Amino acid sequence: MALISGRTADNPRLLKEAIDAAGCSVIYLEKPGAPTVQELADMRDYAKSKGVTVLMGYNKNVCKFVRMAREYQDEHGGHITFVSNNAYENTPESLGECFERNREGMLKNMAIHELALLVSFFDVTVENIDTCRADKDFSSCQTLKGPSGAEFTDFDKIKVRTTGHDMT
Repeated sequence: MALISGRTADNPRLLKEAIDAAGCSVIYLEKPGAPTVQELADMRDYAKSKGVTVLMGYNKNVCKFVRMAREYQDEHGGHITFVSNNAYENTPESLGECFERNREGMLKNMAIHELALLVSFFDVTVENIDTCRADKDFSSCQTLKGPSGAEFTDFDKIKVRTTGHDMT
């Protein structure tokens, strides 16, 4: 088995390498899997031709630190705060490249992991959310130039607090 959690652009190559070199029969592929639908379809077809099962999801859902945090909360109570740290330096050059590469938006690309945890383990649904508030003092949105010279506006950091009823 292989877990592929690389840069989206590298995933098609990584999947093929895992199948060819490691002889994997099962691959857990982190979302979104590939930069384009065509590449994802090609990956599916290649895996199928080799008899490899590919599962797609969020690796944080199976991480030890998430399980340990949930166990601690069950035993001691309190609140869990998820913080996503990435290796991007907080410079216009590195963030501009990141904004361009993740043009679907950092919230969609990065915060989706934490949102998936809320849905998977904390019973958060659209129906039971009472509030979702951004911490404006912590959050920051910038417009930066990417390597292509185009401008991209996105959050470089955001903090939200979700409250509701019937949530664990």
